[in-house]
Amino acid sequence: MTDKPDCDQILWIELGNCKGKHFLIGNPHTFKGRIDAYCPIKNSTICISFSEIKNMSIESKYWLQGYLSGNEPAPPEEYDGESVVEYFQSIRYKEWELKIQKFRETGEFDDC
Repeated sequence: MTDKPDCDQILWIELGNCKGKHFLIGNPHTFKGRIDAYCPIKNSTICISFSEIKNMSIESKYWLQGYLSGNEPAPPEEYDGESVVEYFQSIRYKEWELKIQKFRETGEFDDC
């Protein structure tokens, strides 16, 4: 058991694998996109991914959009001699854009 963390009751979420409302806390500092949440039934914090959330308050939706935006992995580095247009049209940048789109939808970033 842990002490109940200070959590905002309007930032509730429901998960598919754990009953009842859970509450968003913040960043667990495990890896990009993971979210720290509190389960009052188990009186414990858990690390989750966005894709595990089945239902949420409107406030949680916007909190999570901001959270994931702030957690986006950086784009690939530019190389000397490459124009800005060439960089944004490069395969490595286009691949990164696809990974970021998936990250915004799931909270998971494929580094491979």
